[in-house]
Amino acid sequence: MQKSRTTLVVALVIAAGLAVAFGVRIAQAQKRKETAKAALDKETVVAVRTAAVEKKDLPQVVQITGSVKAKNEVQVLPKMPGRVTRVLVEVGQVVKAGETLAAVEQSDVLLRVKQAEAQLQATRVGIEQAKVQEANAARAFARAKALHDKGSLSQADYEQAETGQTLAGVGVRAAEAQVALADANLGMAQKALDDTRITAPIAGVITRKSINIGAMAAPGMPAFALQDQSALRLDGAVPAAYVPRIEPGMKAAVSVDELPGRSFEGTVTRIAPSLEQETRRGAIEIALANAEGVLPYMFARAEIAFGSTANMVVVPASAVQSVGGEPALYLVKDEHAVLVRPRLGSKHLDDVIVEEGVEAGDLVVVSGPAGLKDGVRVASSPGS
Repeated sequence: MQKSRTTLVVALVIAAGLAVAFGVRIAQAQKRKETAKAALDKETVVAVRTAAVEKKDLPQVVQITGSVKAKNEVQVLPKMPGRVTRVLVEVGQVVKAGETLAAVEQSDVLLRVKQAEAQLQATRVGIEQAKVQEANAARAFARAKALHDKGSLSQADYEQAETGQTLAGVGVRAAEAQVALADANLGMAQKALDDTRITAPIAGVITRKSINIGAMAAPGMPAFALQDQSALRLDGAVPAAYVPRIEPGMKAAVSVDELPGRSFEGTVTRIAPSLEQETRRGAIEIALANAEGVLPYMFARAEIAFGSTANMVVVPASAVQSVGGEPALYLVKDEHAVLVRPRLGSKHLDDVIVEEGVEAGDLVVVSGPAGLKDGVRVASSPGS
């Protein structure tokens, strides 16, 4: 009995010792966990720069994108087929309206011109002969009439003289018709000769040359492209809601992607009265002023202002990020980054309108480390 009691006491002492040891180990593990967490929290504090969400009076602006076009652009087509014998211009050369750009072989056409000239000369000789015959017939008829009136000439001879005069007049008119026909043939031959020259229909700059000496030219194949760059315009499209509000004469601020930092004055010259079926937008043309350095087919943007809208909530454009393929903002609240999915409006210079998601006075992150996460502790300072 005494031995059993002793055994029980020893077991209890051992169990108590084990419990104490286990508790100590749990306490040590908890302390290590808390220490690690504190160290981790200290490591995840990141520095960011913030700006306050503001309310501003913003201009109502429609933004237009499009391409710069020349005042006029034409494809220069040969009028006569043939082998090219001369090419007088190169790409980039400035030419005048009517200036010869190239020529095709002329030998066959020159022969036609000479033949037509000879034919015209022959008909002119023929008309002179016909007029002489007409004059002789007129004199003969006059003598016959005088004799007939005296009764010295038979009626048959009189009528023969009269017919001779009539036929002589017809001969003159026929000769005149032959002259006119020959003259027309010569005109066509000379035009054909002139058409062997490929000429500039407008003044401008050669932008493409598609023929060379020795090549065959054909009326349906463009030989050159020519642009009148004396005036440039922006061809773009306007959202349907703004089409009724835009009128010719309105001013626009135009920028060109290839010329950053520069702005060009534009004036609306045409606004389509209807929409494009595919895009539901209206075509617009904006004439450019002081467009030095701007070239056709550069990508351009224009803004047309319609007044202002008061008390719009805005954030700096630098605050808008893409998270998961969607626009997002990071606000700073209680020293932590808070991800917000706002409903954004249009962009105005360096500001973006926020229609829903933030309020004036909120602090929004405008710069910070890449990959900023929701809930991360941050240390913020004012910035832009």
